[in-house]
Amino acid sequence: MRRFFIEDMDERSASVRVTGEELKHLKKVLRLRPGSPAAAFDGRGLELTGIIESVGADCAIIRVEGRSFGAGESPLGITLVQGLVKGSRPELIVQKATELGVRGVHFYSSGRTIPVLREERSGNRLARLRRVAVEAAKQCGRTRVPLISFPGFDEALSLHEGGLKLLFWEGERSRTVKEALRAPLPPLSGGVVMLAGPEGGLSAEDAAKAAGRGFTAVSLGPRVLRAETAALAAVSIVQYELGDMS
Repeated sequence: MRRFFIEDMDERSASVRVTGEELKHLKKVLRLRPGSPAAAFDGRGLELTGIIESVGADCAIIRVEGRSFGAGESPLGITLVQGLVKGSRPELIVQKATELGVRGVHFYSSGRTIPVLREERSGNRLARLRRVAVEAAKQCGRTRVPLISFPGFDEALSLHEGGLKLLFWEGERSRTVKEALRAPLPPLSGGVVMLAGPEGGLSAEDAAKAAGRGFTAVSLGPRVLRAETAALAAVSIVQYELGDMS
């Protein structure tokens, strides 16, 4: 069933209008016709399923036959706080983290962050990453689109106050992620916040600052991983141990 992202939907609606870029995709890429099954989701958990009733010049109409909320979502709220990385790697991280069920990806800048996010370009970059998250959610069957932002490092440490806070740091030598996840844990109703470093890694000073904000430093093993590899491996491990990957 083809899925379309429609932000402004009412769960009581008998039909859904598909317009704009989603209409172009429906008509010109997918070439869907009346009678085809389709679904629309609002990125906040609501999904309406049904049959395409009509396809016109300005809109297509999906006749609603079913409703659900939260389909495809993990019961574990995972937030990835990631050091900003170069090139197209943020897009890769957002795409794969969305597929893995993360609820938010926040790219921070710190002393060892290599790329500089210029203020005049941040809005365009944010819009691009949000489109990546929407497309990934459409593909993998999620009904929520992760929140994306660019906080400073201090702000990133304060995004969430509850739950389990893990710092994936190459400087940690004694505590592994396996040990941390199998030890007694705080209530997970507050979710899991995962802090991963940029390409230059986190400095000892930044790691100490994170520890002071409740983060527990853990190791991903003896090999030095790229920033994007570390982030996605960490999310997969946490989702497997505590979430819905089995």
